[in-house]
Amino acid sequence: MNKLLKLENNFSLNRAIDKVQTGAFTFLGAATILSVLAAFFAELYYLALIPFGLIVVYLGITNFRILYYLLLFSIPISIEFSFSNSLATDLPDEPLMIGLMLITFVFIFSNYKSIPTSFLTQVIVLALVAHLFWIFVTSFTSINVLVSFKIFAAKIWYATTFCLLTAIVIKTKEDLKQAFWSIYIPLTLLIIQVIIRHGLLGFSFDEINEPMTPFFRNHVNYAAIVSIFFPFILLARTWYEKKSIKIRLLNFSVLLYIAAIYLSYTRTCYLALLAIVPCYYVVRFKLMKPAITIFAMAITTLMLFLFTNNNYLRFSPTFEQTILHDGLGDHLSSTFEGKDVSSMERVYRWVAAARMFQDKPLLGFGSGTFYPTYKRYTVTSFETYVSDNPERSSAHNQALLILTEQGIIGLAIFLILYAIIFIQGEKIYHRTKNEDSKRTIMMLILMMAMVFVNLTLSDMLESDKVGPFFFMGIALLAAIDIRERGLLKAETK
Repeated sequence: MNKLLKLENNFSLNRAIDKVQTGAFTFLGAATILSVLAAFFAELYYLALIPFGLIVVYLGITNFRILYYLLLFSIPISIEFSFSNSLATDLPDEPLMIGLMLITFVFIFSNYKSIPTSFLTQVIVLALVAHLFWIFVTSFTSINVLVSFKIFAAKIWYATTFCLLTAIVIKTKEDLKQAFWSIYIPLTLLIIQVIIRHGLLGFSFDEINEPMTPFFRNHVNYAAIVSIFFPFILLARTWYEKKSIKIRLLNFSVLLYIAAIYLSYTRTCYLALLAIVPCYYVVRFKLMKPAITIFAMAITTLMLFLFTNNNYLRFSPTFEQTILHDGLGDHLSSTFEGKDVSSMERVYRWVAAARMFQDKPLLGFGSGTFYPTYKRYTVTSFETYVSDNPERSSAHNQALLILTEQGIIGLAIFLILYAIIFIQGEKIYHRTKNEDSKRTIMMLILMMAMVFVNLTLSDMLESDKVGPFFFMGIALLAAIDIRERGLLKAETK
């Protein structure tokens, strides 16, 4: 009798679930028809996007993991969209980030016991929290409080979605594989179409930005995501059996991505690609602390030399000779000669950033304030043909951008965060005994190194093509560290 009652209850429950699902799909179908008709007759074509929004809401309620992988899929294909001169976003990934941030908060509050407190107290995550907290503090002292709090809000949905939610969703090797393919498929297809379009232009150096549109702002933005994702390709090659279709595809992808980086004509990404080998051996032979020390000493010595007695003025370019070159060879040689317009325009802004720092050394001007402020601090002897800056781009160096907007304290926190990432990553790598985990940790360290190199000549940490990988790297390193510590404790008991 009890068995019959249970079967009847289960049957009733399944029927109820079926009715809910049928009702949901009926509602979605009706909403699709009505929104398309409304968009057509009212000529408000954005109304046709309503069904997409409803699907996102439905997935957010029923299975946010699918929505997370959809977000990863959308990263390469998202485009910049400006509502006005002061309001812009990336579509569709930024609205997805905001929605998933809210879903993450709801999940945490309703399942707080499932969130390991050890993740939130892991040293890398604590350093990230300190970085975010200082952005919050300097928003109050900003010369434009509203803009700075907008930047802080964006940082929160990036950190919540790509750090906290990543730790919740990606727990196994299979989860990581799903994340990989979610990004790999659209990015690889985009790389192929960019190369084809560029080839139709004869791989012209001076027209390099044209085939990047509309998915990438410029060749630097494109090359950054390609170079940063490259270590994932190297890792994925270890997941599958030799001679399998996936291995052949990934082997081809190694060559494809290297060709894409070369054809992007982006010097920073050349350096990032070259950095893979020395970075690998630094980690393997436990040389991270000496490497960081030498790097810090070299940068400090360079800064002291440049700004003692205003020595930097000796390197000011000749305005008439500082031009945009037509070929890659001329572009590279002019970089070393100080006659390349893009390189010297960077120096023009770096000098301005250093002078801005002198005015507000502790707290900076506030996040998002570099562009409207820096021209008052420029030195005319470094001016170039593109100094009008129609793109409204920023400092072209993440460290200097943080220095001007968050002060010396903000820069110190950020550099400490990065030092912790590398040092802890090396420790986790040598502590773990699992070969799969070691390979994943190495990939994450190499990826974070690629991000770091890209940030030396750009400031794209807030970009949707770079920022997600930075936060995901932190999340995965912290999660692996916690798991490996747990395994060690279990073995010693």
